[in-house]
Parts: sequence; C-alpha cells; structure tokens
Amino acid sequence: MRKVTLLLLCVFLSWKGSFAQDSDWTLGIGTTAFDFAVPAKKPLSMSDWNWGAYITATKKVHPMIQIAPSVAVVEVRNFADLFPNEIFTTGNTAASVQFSLAGQFHPLGEKKFDPYVTLGGGGNYLRQQTYGLLEGGLGANYWVDERVALNLQAGYNYMFDFADYMHYRGGFRFGLAKPVDTDGDDIPDKKDKCPNEKGLKQFAGCPDTDNDGIVDGDDACPTEAGLLELKGCPDRDGDKIADKDDKCPDTPGLAQFAGCPDTDGDGIPDPDDACPTEAGKPELQGCPDRDGDGIADKNDRCPDQAGLADFQGCPDRDGDKIPDIDDACPDVPGVPEEKGCPRKAPKEEDLANIAKQIQFASGKATILKASYPMLDNLAALLTQYPDAKISIEGHTDNVGNPAANKKLSQQRADAIKKYLVSKKIAPERMVAVGYGQDRPADGSKDIKAANRTPEQRALNRRVEIHSVK
Repeated sequence: MRKVTLLLLCVFLSWKGSFAQDSDWTLGIGTTAFDFAVPAKKPLSMSDWNWGAYITATKKVHPMIQIAPSVAVVEVRNFADLFPNEIFTTGNTAASVQFSLAGQFHPLGEKKFDPYVTLGGGGNYLRQQTYGLLEGGLGANYWVDERVALNLQAGYNYMFDFADYMHYRGGFRFGLAKPVDTDGDDIPDKKDKCPNEKGLKQFAGCPDTDNDGIVDGDDACPTEAGLLELKGCPDRDGDKIADKDDKCPDTPGLAQFAGCPDTDGDGIPDPDDACPTEAGKPELQGCPDRDGDGIADKNDRCPDQAGLADFQGCPDRDGDKIPDIDDACPDVPGVPEEKGCPRKAPKEEDLANIAKQIQFASGKATILKASYPMLDNLAALLTQYPDAKISIEGHTDNVGNPAANKKLSQQRADAIKKYLVSKKIAPERMVAVGYGQDRPADGSKDIKAANRTPEQRALNRRVEIHSVK
C-alpha cells in the first residue's frame, strides 16, 4: 500500500508544472490511517492505526468554500481485537474502501497557510458490504509554491450499523492550471497585444473603450469618442481645444485662460474666480470687499461695517466676544445666555453646587452648622443679582411614611428660606417646596425601583435650588 502511495506521488511531482494554486480544481494524494480505537474511548496509539492511501479532488465554488470528493483505500487488520463481537478471525486483514463527498470551509480564503473545516458523508466498502458514513474534521494546506501544497487532515468517521473511527491524512495537494489569460478576454496572453486589458479580437486583444475606431493605446481620450485630428479627443464647446486640455470644455473661452472665460473682466478666469460676475481682488479670489476689512463680501455678515474675522466680518464694540449683530446690549459687556446683556441670575451650576453641600440633622429640619458657609455664599449671590428669584426644593427617599417624608422635605426647604431671610434676602424672592419621595434623583417615575440600593436612597435625600424666571 505504501509503495502505491509513493508511486502516485512521483507521478504527480513529475507533472507539477501543469498545476497552479489559483485554479478552481485541485488534486491530492497521500497516506491515510484509520484508527478504530477512537481516542475518546481508548488512549491514542499509532499501533492501532491501519495504513493506506487516499486520492482526492476539490472544486472551488467560493473563495472560502470547496467541494471535495475523495477515495481512501486502507488495509484493516486484527478484526478480532478491534471488534470481539464480529465474526472475523484473529489475523485476518481486509481492504476498506472509503468514498465520500465533503464540503470544506476555508476561513482565510486563498492564503499560503490554508486551514479548513470539512463535513460530509459517503460510504465504506468492507468485506463485501457497504456501510453508510458521516465524517467531519479539521485540516490545513501549506502552499510551498503556487503549484504544490503540503496537506494534513484529521477527523472523525461514523459508520452506520458498524463502528466509528478516526482518520488521519498526510500528503500533497496540487492546483490544476488554466490557460493563462490575465485579462479574461478569451485571448491567451501569448497572442494578446494587451494582456492586462480586456479587449477585442479585431484589435488583437486590445480595447477600444469609446468605440471611435482608435485603439485605446493610440487614443489620447480612450473613454470618450473623439476626433482623429485631436488624437481621438472630443471638443464639446468648439473652441479648438481638446476637452482634456480645456479647463472649461462646455464653455467657449480664451486661449490665455486654457479655454475658460473671464465674465467680470477682472483678469481672473471664472473657474478660479469665487465671484465670477463681480469684479474683485486677486487676494480674495476675485471677490469684492466693500468695507475693506479683508473679508470678502460673500463671507462677510456685516459687509458694510469693518469687523473681525472671528465674527465673520462683524464688529464687537463692547468686547464681550458676542458680535454686535447678535448682541442685544452691544455697548455693555454681557453673557451669551442673556444675548450679550449682563447676567440676571446666578449660574445654575453654582446653585447646584451650593445645594449639594447643605446638610441637615438626620430625620430633622435642623441645618448643620457646617452648611452655614454655603448658605452665606447663596445669600451673597442673591445680593449680587437683586432681581433673581429662586426655588428651594426638598426631597427624601421612600423610607418611612410618605406623608411624613413630604412634611420633612417641606420643613427643610422652609428652614433654608428662613436662614436666607435672616441674611436680608426678601422672602418674596424665594419659593420653598417639599416634594418628599415623589421625585427621585434619577428622574424615574418608579419610586420603588429608584430606591432599591443605599446609594440610590442617599442620592434621593437632597436639596435642589434653581433660578426662577
């Protein structure tokens, strides 16, 4: 059996010049072994292997999928040891002929190292009886060059109504070569004057893409039908400049501007003129600048007032970084949220920061002394913004009686208001509201879900302070 395998190998190696990796078909040969002592049932041992040869072919149906018929012939021995319940006698041998059709999945596609998964079925002819067969396994090809690959495969075979066994393969894979036609135009490269471009037989394999009777190699404009006097190039606007050399092929123009017009007569051709119908300055791409601030009128929000580039040509008289055109108080520095006018109320983030640091005695509406500095800061902010009004909101978690929680939250909001009144903040500038457990910090409407963890409950026990417009 091994002599047969070596003989087949020599034949294929002597013929390897007719193979190539990139063909759709491959042929393979090699040595195979059947191991009826499945490793899952008995320790792996090569002494249990039954040796033979295999031949296979593969057909590529997709860069990652191949169909593989194969035949393996193995000399099976020692049936009595392997299958004590069968009728075979010790020392008998028999030829096992396995034939199968499998699908192979090659995840890396056409690579030098080419692993694959195989799954299929067929039959095994043994002692004048054929048994149905399912097989699966793993394998890999390693392409030594574009013609020859080393092949290894191992897998599991299940014979219906008989036995299961492992198979191991080692051998060579050869790719069947096709006639070399690089561009796929059915003209062999050796007869093709343009072997890398799909062409026509009347032009010896060279293309005439635009069908103007001039072969692409001699055509200065191979994708556009053109005139012989312009080397195959068209001239759509009739200015006697080939379209490929004409910067304005659809508009008759002047020679000094490569075929382009200068509509506004400012010495800048229309394609380079950002304002082709208005005479302008070269440094502004042909656009005018009425206010002389160096910003073209087309990009200037204030084209009749000299301004700054940062504000698209508009001035900022009060220097508050809000252009006068958007500034409701252009002569008084202000803030964006007041449309350029001075701020009328404290920042929300300042109020939120103060509220987070206000602490009460546990279960009471008594403000801890450590919170007094924060409340003093709040009083100072309200003094700084005499027109500002605020809402003081008390919140609790859901531990305890809801009514009691709401009462406590109201008392705490009132305590803060009372403190601020003591600092000469008018009471009508403040609204104190206690929400109890009704408004969890995460905005959830499911009060129970919003108070499941100690961390959630801690966040819900809070004071919030907001500006009121």
